[in-house]
Amino acid sequence: MHKAKQAALLSVLTLPIFMPLSYADHPSTTFGANQAGPLITIPASGIGAGTWSTGLRTERINFSPLSDTVLQQAAHNAEDIHSVDSLTTHYISLAYGVSETLTLGLTIPYVNRKAIRSGELHAGHAEVHAHQDVSGMGDSTLLALYQLSPLNSTNTKFALLAGLQLPTGDDDISEAGTLLEGEFQPGSGTWHPMIGIAASRTLGLGNIDANLLYLHTREGSQHTLIGNLLNYNLAWSYRFKMETPSDDHDHSSHQHIDWDAILELNGELRAKNEAYETKSAHSGGNLIYLSPGIRVTLADKWHLYTSLSIPVLDDSNGTQADIDYRTNIGLSASF
Repeated sequence: MHKAKQAALLSVLTLPIFMPLSYADHPSTTFGANQAGPLITIPASGIGAGTWSTGLRTERINFSPLSDTVLQQAAHNAEDIHSVDSLTTHYISLAYGVSETLTLGLTIPYVNRKAIRSGELHAGHAEVHAHQDVSGMGDSTLLALYQLSPLNSTNTKFALLAGLQLPTGDDDISEAGTLLEGEFQPGSGTWHPMIGIAASRTLGLGNIDANLLYLHTREGSQHTLIGNLLNYNLAWSYRFKMETPSDDHDHSSHQHIDWDAILELNGELRAKNEAYETKSAHSGGNLIYLSPGIRVTLADKWHLYTSLSIPVLDDSNGTQADIDYRTNIGLSASF
C-alpha cells in the first residue's frame, strides 16, 4: 500500500468538554499510517483520498477523591469544590479522506462520571452530599486536517487543524427533580471552535510528531463557561514489522503484523471556569502526562491499541481532585 493511501486510525477527536476537575477534554486525533505513528498526538498526515476509517475507543480517568474533611471545609468557606472517583468515556469515530491533503473526522462520545461528591451547608452544619452517577451523550467534534507540505515530502510534514465541538451532548440531566449543575452535565449546550497546527518527521521506521490545538470555549447551559484550552503534544514512535505465512499451501503470500512502540508527552493548559461571570478559583491549570503505548496493525487494515498515561506535572489551581492515571484502549479499521 502506498503511504499516501494510509491505513487510518482515527480513534479520538475529543474528550467531553465538561471535566473542570481535571480539564481532561483534550481534543486529539490519531492517524495511523504505513509508518509508525502516535496514539494521542495529532500527526501532520491525512488518511488519503477516498479512504474511510472508523473506530471505537474507551478512555478511563481514575482520580484520588477529595476527603470529606476537605469538602466540609469548602462548604464552610462557601467554595464550590467537587470530587469524583472516575470518568469513563466511550467514543465512536468516522473519518474520510476528501483528498490527498484534506481529511475530515467526526467523533461522538458517551460519558459516565462516578461518585460525584460535594460539601453543602444545612442549617449551618457542613455535610458531604453524594450525587448520582451521571451518564449521557457528550459533545461531538468535527475536525479537519489540511496538509501543507508537498505530498512527495516523506521526511517532514506540516498541517493545519480546524474544527468545532458541537452541542450534541445531554445538558438537562436532573437529580431528584433538580437540574444538575452545568459542570456535571455531559454536554455544554453550545458550540466551541478550535484551531491548531501539526508537524511530523519520519526517521527510518520511527516517527516524531508534535501538535498544538487551541479550543476557544463559549458560554453554555446554565451560564457556565469552561476555560479555554491549549492542548500540546509530543510523540516518538517506532514500528517493528513482522510477516507470518498465510494458509496457502505454497506459503507464497504473507500476512503483515506490525507493532508500534509509542512514548508521548501530552499537555493541557486550561484557563479558569466561570459561572454567571464569576471565575472559579478551583479550576484550570497545567497538566502533563507521560503516555507509553502500543499498537498492533493487522493486514494494513485493523488496528488494536492501548496506552497508559501518568501525570508527571500537575499545576492545578486551588483544590482539585488529583488524577492517578488515565488508560485508553481501542480498535479501528480502514477501508
